[in-house]
Amino acid sequence: MINYNSKRIKKWIIYACIASFLVLSILFIMDDKQRAYTEENVISDTFKVKKRDYRAFLHKKFYSKITSKTSNDLEKLELVNKDIDSILKVKVKAYSINVNGKDIVNFKTKEEAIKLLEEIKKPFMEDGIKDLKFKEDVSIVETIAGINDFKDFDEALYYVTKGTSEVRKHKVEKGENYWTIAKKYKIKASDLVRANPDIDPERLQIGQEISLVVPKSFITVVTKEVKEYKEYIPFDTKYEETKVLYKGEYRIKINGEKGERQVKAEITKENGIEVSKNILEEKIIKQPVTKVVLKGIKNPPPRIGTGTFAKPTSRGYITSPFGIRWGRRHTGIDIGMPTGTTVKASDGGKVIYAGWKGAYGKLVIIDHGRNMQTYYAHLSKILVKKGDKVFKGQAIAKSGNTGRSTGPHLHFEVRKNGVPVNPIKYVRY
Repeated sequence: MINYNSKRIKKWIIYACIASFLVLSILFIMDDKQRAYTEENVISDTFKVKKRDYRAFLHKKFYSKITSKTSNDLEKLELVNKDIDSILKVKVKAYSINVNGKDIVNFKTKEEAIKLLEEIKKPFMEDGIKDLKFKEDVSIVETIAGINDFKDFDEALYYVTKGTSEVRKHKVEKGENYWTIAKKYKIKASDLVRANPDIDPERLQIGQEISLVVPKSFITVVTKEVKEYKEYIPFDTKYEETKVLYKGEYRIKINGEKGERQVKAEITKENGIEVSKNILEEKIIKQPVTKVVLKGIKNPPPRIGTGTFAKPTSRGYITSPFGIRWGRRHTGIDIGMPTGTTVKASDGGKVIYAGWKGAYGKLVIIDHGRNMQTYYAHLSKILVKKGDKVFKGQAIAKSGNTGRSTGPHLHFEVRKNGVPVNPIKYVRY
């Protein structure tokens, strides 16, 4: 059986078309009468090639010079362009996927076009889907296309679903970060970073708008599903003023607790991304508990040294005193307490150091004036920064076990003129 798909057979069929046309043209003017063709005489005939339903269209001009000679002296009909491939446009019957009146991609068979539309729907055919349709006006139309106007199936599928892109805006919600946002829109977190060069990914704020460059499919699959799920109910926060605390200080009176509810909702998605939600039923399982926070309104004492010192913690006991210890001088006292205990400024003053310092671990140093300083070491968390002015009793850190330490405790020092002195002379434990 002859394989009419081969390029060689196609080329010879095209040659046959041209030869037939030239013979007919020559026969038409080969008589004893005078005939004339001008350069503007356009040949517009279409030649059909029966095999494989290919069709060739002449798109260049054919001409001969004006002559009054007999047929024996007739000059040959010349082609303007000698390149056969450029003279002919070979087209075939095709089936195109048409979206909103525009042909998007061509296939040789209608079955391939139908298969592509089914493949586009397939990722969104999940349990519970009650309706699935295309948002756009999508149809398969029979048309004529060039032999090079086709894509293989996988290439066509990629082109239709991800062939272009668009820029969207997303408003950051509570609990979101670049990773969760990228997952929601099925893009890479690194693409979010590139699309938002002026935004620090580590400092996203609720309500902040970020740009998304997302793939834009030529065809949008719209799904509707009814889903039942449980969701948390956020708790409210209430503030109560108190004179027990200084201005700027807060203390939790009642911890907030999230509530919970059972929800039945109709969810509409476009290409897998939720665009709307209609609550059908709702049942409260647990009411949220309001968080109550005490807010200080008492004027704080001066943020300068008073000359008297208070205990840096409200709890704890001395586990190691000031003085010689294990053959070496211990420059302060160790106060045993659980990690996370609040550490307060022993007197008002200015923070001159807040950070890591060798064996001290995390350390805060406060200058109280009058050549007096206090050290707070082995902290788990520092609440102040260098340059801050603090008042007596202000929370400055949380105790811990950092640096050279044998267990959770606070190392507390009092220094006069830069020399460590026994803290027990200034505070009582």
